[in-house]
Amino acid sequence: MPAEFNVDAKEQVRQLTDIVDLTGQSIHLQKRGRIYVGLCPWHDDERPSMQVDPERQTWKCWVCDIGGDIFSFVMQREGVDFREALELLAEAAGIQLSGPRRDDIQAGSPNDKKTLYAAAAWAKNIFHQYLLHHADAQIARDYFTQRGISNESLTTYQVGFAPNRWDFLANQIANSPYSHEVLKAVALLGHNADRNSYYDFFRGRVLFPIHDTQNRTVAFGGRILPQFADDRAAKYVNSPETLIFSKSEQLYGIDISLDAIRKGGKALVMEGYTDVIVANQYGVTNVVAVLGTAINDIHVQHLKRIAQEVTLVLDGDDAGRRRANEVLEHFVKGHLDLRILTLPDGLDPCDYLQNHGTSSFFDLINTSVDALQHKVNIELVGINPAVDTHKSALAIHNILSTLAMVPRDQTISDVDYRRREQLILGRLGRAFSLPADDLRQQLSTIRRNGGSQTVIQTTEKTN
Repeated sequence: MPAEFNVDAKEQVRQLTDIVDLTGQSIHLQKRGRIYVGLCPWHDDERPSMQVDPERQTWKCWVCDIGGDIFSFVMQREGVDFREALELLAEAAGIQLSGPRRDDIQAGSPNDKKTLYAAAAWAKNIFHQYLLHHADAQIARDYFTQRGISNESLTTYQVGFAPNRWDFLANQIANSPYSHEVLKAVALLGHNADRNSYYDFFRGRVLFPIHDTQNRTVAFGGRILPQFADDRAAKYVNSPETLIFSKSEQLYGIDISLDAIRKGGKALVMEGYTDVIVANQYGVTNVVAVLGTAINDIHVQHLKRIAQEVTLVLDGDDAGRRRANEVLEHFVKGHLDLRILTLPDGLDPCDYLQNHGTSSFFDLINTSVDALQHKVNIELVGINPAVDTHKSALAIHNILSTLAMVPRDQTISDVDYRRREQLILGRLGRAFSLPADDLRQQLSTIRRNGGSQTVIQTTEKTN
């Protein structure tokens, strides 16, 4: 029976977890004197630069300049926060975390997270096998063929198909260990109270399973096939919020791309499921997507744990440029370096890769601009400083308000920080025929006021 405790969970987990055993699960360690060494999994390591000290119960990579204890290792390896790392280590050590979230939860019930993860994985496999092998799924296979997505990619991402029926998954439950209530709790079934019957949530849609960094299935994104579309059906539908899923916290494809992002220190963020799948198919492996929602502070914190630089890859349309302007402040506040790539000719990443290839795409990535510079470019669109005095003043205020949020404790030196700031102020000064000293004084005023002024959108129009 697992031990229970109420006082110091962290220390009890630490006492029952050996750093050598933990790191040795994912790194081949060799004993060297009193320590162990191994190849660091977070950079292209040729000489063992990871050191594990069994006496101090610590680890460190001297190249990446990262290290810590058992908790920081799991946080780094899994891309999770401290609480999640504690839960993972406690489970491995056979320790029952006490508290209202875990007490009195019956195994196999709709409130048991383990059961929900398992049920979601069970459904994922059913949908995936149906896509690959069932005759009725030919229309879905044809859809992916037309999109240029290979069977190998469908298998890598475990893509599935839900036939256009109300009872397909509901009828599978008799051959499963799960109840209708469990499938409802994971948002795969709905319930009709009048008829006291259950029905499938996803119908007539290709399904993209969503996983967390620990490769647990947490939800699905569904794209309706044209043959089943009508005026009432949304093109894309994500699983609603559940005990194991919050769309504002998840990134699609993170389970596949996690290692590549960690090793390279860079992440590409795209906007669609198929963009991610096609990018990976073309050898762009450090790619994720948001789930039908704008990037928020939680996404930024997740990305910050695994990457030093993020490039937001946007469709080359007005909406794409608008989104770049909207997300910039989240990255600025999160101390994470953001670059912006707007694709040419209105193309999305999927179309660009299929039309121009991987080499051209990587060349394009290298032309991405610093997000602050991108904001300057966007704010200046359509403004004639000699005529549009009011618009010019608002644009300057917006740019300086964002610039004021850039923290001084980033990895760049103070000299580089001031140089980048001076370049932006210099460009603003030239664009609006204003002395850089005047702009610097306005920037200082905004900083003294906390940099919290509302950023006013001046260049975007709604029709």
